[in-house]
Amino acid sequence: MHTLVDLRAKQDAETYKDIQDLFDEPLKIVRLGEHPIKACTGCWSCWLKTPGKCVLKDQMVETYSDYVNSDTIILLMSTSQGFINHQAKAFLDRTIPHYNPYIIMADGECRHLARYDGYPDLVFYYDREGLTDQEEQVLDDYLYRTACHHQSKAYIIVNDGSFQLRLLEPGKPRRGNLPFSSVEAMEKLVIYNGSPRKKGSNSALILEKVAEALGEKVEVRDLKERDNWEVWAAGYKNEEHVMFLMPLYVHAMPSHVMEFIEKLQPSKGSISFFIQSGFPESSQSHYLEAYVEQLARRLGRTYLGTAIKGGVEGMQMRPPAAQEKVIEPMVKAIYNLVCNGSFNPDDIRRLARPVRFGKGAQLIFKLVARFGLVNYFWDHQLKNNDAYEKRFDRPYLS
Repeated sequence: MHTLVDLRAKQDAETYKDIQDLFDEPLKIVRLGEHPIKACTGCWSCWLKTPGKCVLKDQMVETYSDYVNSDTIILLMSTSQGFINHQAKAFLDRTIPHYNPYIIMADGECRHLARYDGYPDLVFYYDREGLTDQEEQVLDDYLYRTACHHQSKAYIIVNDGSFQLRLLEPGKPRRGNLPFSSVEAMEKLVIYNGSPRKKGSNSALILEKVAEALGEKVEVRDLKERDNWEVWAAGYKNEEHVMFLMPLYVHAMPSHVMEFIEKLQPSKGSISFFIQSGFPESSQSHYLEAYVEQLARRLGRTYLGTAIKGGVEGMQMRPPAAQEKVIEPMVKAIYNLVCNGSFNPDDIRRLARPVRFGKGAQLIFKLVARFGLVNYFWDHQLKNNDAYEKRFDRPYLS
């Protein structure tokens, strides 16, 4: 079965027909563009309480069975600010239930264990109007990366006078094309907290320590406070220095962060980014780093750089001393940015280690995994929620 999921606000029957001609059987068409997809809240209930099932109730839930049981999923997406828009990003974020929280390793990087025996090919189609060649390449790289971790083959539909289906090829992220810049010491840095978690987020804990260190030199704005978005977006152009601190979600920003970014207009000033992730290796965040470089260009701001820190998930379960060990270098990097007007290169390099795991570390990972220690964090919580026996459930399999 081939399922076409239209995530655009405006349906286009002619496009459906052109895409239909690329496939050898009728398409099942699911229209989600008129139905806002709720943003993933990072509650992990789909892993720890109701394994395989999302607790959010909206039109997205109706696609879960189609996703798992289709041979091909064709995603029609709109773009904004040089990236897929928040509706498309929310769809990808909400596919998390189809995978287990358990960690495996491939090519020196962590991945989530498959919940199902196989997954559909992913075919992407997006409107390229208004995108630079560089933005198109960054977006294609991101979509390939997402499909790879979804354990799916990745294809792209391009329209060069006629619709063509092309296999997406692996490529290194196009990062580092925009060098880190510097400014004068900052009087104030506005930091947007991009965590979607309602409480107990690692980002909030990190920013609490940042605020303690810098006092009135920082103002933290929590993007979960949607009622403030219009005021913040309108005032953004007057903020001299801004930073987005966010967790990595399906290899990019959480969808609600993208939704806020869509409201921003080009303006003068500086912009910087801080990406923290559960996976220990910083390579996981490089595809998002490649995008935010392009975003800085779009917004016309001086790019001060991107700091990346992995291994943050589960931090709050650690003893206070272990928490401090993780948080302190992150606070230091932001402190230096504010007080000196630039990231310290040594700080950024240290934060980013490891970039990937070497062969020795991979061997140790395999040995530790045999004793069940790699997944102790997840098993402990599953047992606390009386969900351990259901951890490998496949609720949407026909």
